[in-house]
Amino acid sequence: MILISISIVAIIGVILGLQQLVTWQAQTALDQYTSSSQTEEESTITITKSFVSECTGNARCIKGLVTDVIDGDTIKVDGQYIRFALSSALELNESDGKIAKDLINGICPIGSSVIVDEDDGQTKGSYGRILGVIYCNGENLNEQLLESGYGSMSTEFCSVSEFSNSEWAQKYGC
Repeated sequence: MILISISIVAIIGVILGLQQLVTWQAQTALDQYTSSSQTEEESTITITKSFVSECTGNARCIKGLVTDVIDGDTIKVDGQYIRFALSSALELNESDGKIAKDLINGICPIGSSVIVDEDDGQTKGSYGRILGVIYCNGENLNEQLLESGYGSMSTEFCSVSEFSNSEWAQKYGC
């Protein structure tokens, strides 16, 4: 009888210990999930604020998805052709033209969310393309093209572009 009582007490102790362990693991998992969710929400808010604050001037601030990377200085956003303001890349059939396209596609692949800050000084370029500064994945694509060495500054437009006084445009010769 005493042996059975000791066994029952031991079993109850094991069950209570397991219950505490399971409760602790569940609480830990919940804490991690809650912390992770808050971080994602804060991150999303920060990114959104950052992108929204990037648009300047009076022309459109276009938000959309990249549907095609045409070449090193032109992308398609929700079916609209967007040409990089002040930044130019070689054509695909010229040396390094494909590298410039691959660079842009690497930073901002098809399906990426972008914000296009349309240029107040020149809203439409040749071939009817919208001209602007494109922000994707936290990067200014116009600046990245120039920084990579696979693009050049279109200085002939510095006198009309709203972006000519931007730090990146000044750095590359505007």
